[in-house]
Amino acid sequence: MHSRKETEAALFVTPLDLQVASVKVRVEGPARVLELLNTTLLNVPRFDFRATPDFTIAVTAHDDAWEIRGVDGSRNVLGMQSAMPQVGGAVVSRAVSDVATNCDFRTMRATVIERGGRGLAMIGDDWESAITLATHLHGRGWRYVGSDHALFDPVTQELHCVQKSLYINASSVSLLPVRYRRAVEASPWYVTPRGVWFYAVDPTGAGLLHTWTPLATLCGVIVVDGAMVDSPLLEPIDVKRFQEERFTRLGIDWSAVGAADLRIGGYIETCDLIEYWFASVSP
Repeated sequence: MHSRKETEAALFVTPLDLQVASVKVRVEGPARVLELLNTTLLNVPRFDFRATPDFTIAVTAHDDAWEIRGVDGSRNVLGMQSAMPQVGGAVVSRAVSDVATNCDFRTMRATVIERGGRGLAMIGDDWESAITLATHLHGRGWRYVGSDHALFDPVTQELHCVQKSLYINASSVSLLPVRYRRAVEASPWYVTPRGVWFYAVDPTGAGLLHTWTPLATLCGVIVVDGAMVDSPLLEPIDVKRFQEERFTRLGIDWSAVGAADLRIGGYIETCDLIEYWFASVSP
């Protein structure tokens, strides 16, 4: 009788060759992992399979765990009970981290959107609201730089695109713009071991003229921590708050970047306020 590791090894398929920023990343692993990543990263450019990758990420299924190996021995381990999108998400995180190392970039855990070459990063604990706000702003002509990851160059202050599908909880679907309904209906859905339902939504399915942009200059940061109010509010943040390590490591020039705490009201009114505030931030 074959072990899980032996069975998975027999199902390896053609590697996934991804162009992230200027870096060629090859992902090798079992078919079910690569098939999920091929869907989740559908909009990420591919490089010619005959080219030599800058590095390779190897995904292995052991009897009791998933192992993800990257550059210079970097390694992630997940329990075998993890949902496939969780495994895929760990692979994406590994790739983003290793690309950052390769290019001397910094990683940002943020939903990042752009208008007119100017980037807005939404950070904080309320990822569902950040993604929902991004879908509404997309309908107003903004474009995505990253749904939950971005690469930041501290030298140029530019954000580089990571074109991953939007992970949207089932509980948030009713809050999305109407144009996103067909994108959701065409999306694969998943359930985590804890019973959380979510969709992996390709935002190009909303049928809008522009969806992704390869890079943007960081001009604004909004903290979205789940505070809900009757009328939306943006409160300027003293940049001294950003002196903790998780911000200083990014190398952001705060003299050129606006920062504010967001209190969410209705999504339409909140997006109105965000656009008004962002227009007032110095370019």
